[in-house]
Amino acid sequence: MTEELRKEILRDVSKCSFCGFCEWVCPTLKVMNDRVYGARGRINTIMILLRDGGRSRKGIDGIFSCLLCGACSTQCPAGIDIREDIRKFRSYILRGF
Repeated sequence: MTEELRKEILRDVSKCSFCGFCEWVCPTLKVMNDRVYGARGRINTIMILLRDGGRSRKGIDGIFSCLLCGACSTQCPAGIDIREDIRKFRSYILRGF
């Protein structure tokens, strides 16, 4: 199940072109003023961790600081459900990827 979940998440986030349209609506990015706390930074963190297997404390903090409000997903021209990918990735992390 874990490998299937990893592939599912990676397939969806790989559609990101890093256009940044998602960022202007992200409440945590506005407060933290660091890209790792915005949707684009979270997508990048997910891709790096799933592809390379590395771990970053700051990246994980970015994932778990997401409010799951879904504002970013409404702005994504690629149709990525960023909120759902973050929710799934949290589950993946907690399973001990």
